[in-house]
Amino acid sequence: MFTQKDKESLLMLLDGGKIHMGEQVKIFEEAFARHMGVKNAVAVSSGAGGMHIALLAAAVGPKEEVIVPPLAPVAGPNAVFYQGAVNIFADVDAATGNVDPKDVLARINSGTKAIILHHYGGQPCDLQPVLDELKDKDVPVIVDATHSIGASYHQQSVAGLGDMVVFDFGPGNQIYTGEGGMITTNSDELAQWLRMFRDEGFVREKHLLSKDEGPWHNEMQDLGYPYRITDLQAVLGLSQLERLDETVARREEIAKRYNEAFGSMEEVEVPEEVPGVKSAWGFYPLLLKEEKLIANRPRLFVQLKMQGIEVQVKHYPVFLHPYYLWAGHPDVCTLEGSRAPKAEEFYQRVILLPINQTISDEEVSNIIAKTKGILTAF
Repeated sequence: MFTQKDKESLLMLLDGGKIHMGEQVKIFEEAFARHMGVKNAVAVSSGAGGMHIALLAAAVGPKEEVIVPPLAPVAGPNAVFYQGAVNIFADVDAATGNVDPKDVLARINSGTKAIILHHYGGQPCDLQPVLDELKDKDVPVIVDATHSIGASYHQQSVAGLGDMVVFDFGPGNQIYTGEGGMITTNSDELAQWLRMFRDEGFVREKHLLSKDEGPWHNEMQDLGYPYRITDLQAVLGLSQLERLDETVARREEIAKRYNEAFGSMEEVEVPEEVPGVKSAWGFYPLLLKEEKLIANRPRLFVQLKMQGIEVQVKHYPVFLHPYYLWAGHPDVCTLEGSRAPKAEEFYQRVILLPINQTISDEEVSNIIAKTKGILTAF
C-alpha cells in the first residue's frame, strides 16, 4: 500500500518536529489544485467534514431543502441534518447506481437551497444537465466525489464540475492518508469561506482582519469546526498524488479484466460503459441478475469471503437507515412505497469485487476463477 517514498516523506517530516497543519498542507493543496486543473483546493480532516463545511459555505439553513443521492456515503445527507435542513432524495439510474439527472431536475422547487450529487463507485454521474439547468440560478451544486479521485467527465476532471467538489482520503480510495479529504472549487470566495469554517471560524490573513492588534492577532469571524488536516497527512497525500495517474490506470486494467471475465455470464451484469466518462474505479460493482442469486446474496457473500475474496456490499440506501426513517421529511416519511425504488432494487442486486492498485495479476486471476465457480454453483 505504502511505497518507500511515502515512508521517507513521513520520516523527513517527523525529523523536523512539527506535524500540525502548516506549510505542507498548503503545498499539498496547491499541488492537488494544479493536478486537477482547478483554482482552489482546501484540505480537511475528512470527506465528511468537507461535506459539512461545503453546506455551510452554501449557506444552507434550517428547514431548507437539499436534493441528495440515495446510494452514497451518509456524509452528505448527515451534513444536511447538521444544518437543520431537509433531505429530498432523488432516485438513481438502474444501470449505474448514479443519481438520475431527470429525477433531480423534477424535484427542484422554490424551496431547494442546494443539490448534492455523487459519483457512485468512482464513475461520474451525468451531471451536465443539472449544471446547465442551474447555471443562472442561486442553487449551488456540491459533489460528493469520495471514490472519484482521478475520474473525468467528457475529458474534464470531476474536480472542476460543481460549485464545490469533495474528495475523501480514507480506506480504499486512490489516495489514502488514514483520514483526510479535499474540497475543490473555482470560486475564490467559496475557498475563503471553506478555509475559515475548517479552522473553527478563525481568519488569520492580515488583510481580512477587522482590526490589527499586532503581528500575533487573528480573529474568529464565524462559527466553524476543528476540521483541520495535519502535515503528516499532507506529505503522505502529496507523495501519492505524484503517482495518481498510475494508480487509476492500474485500477482500470483490473476493471477491464473483470469486464472481460464476467461480461459473457448470464447470471450477472458488469458496470455499464458510459460514453465520455472515465471512472476512477473506487470499487467494482457486479450486479446479480438471476433471482436465485439475488435471494441468496448473503450466502453468496459468505462463500466468497470464505474463499479469501474481500467482497463488499455498499451503499445501503441512506433513507432506509433507522435514523432517517425516524427523522425523515415530515411531509413524505409517512407515505407508502419507497422514496427511491430504483436505488433499493440496485442495492439488492450489487456485490463489490476487490479493486485497488496493489492487487497483482495473479490475484486478479484467482478472484475471477473463484467468483465464477461460486456463481455457477449457485
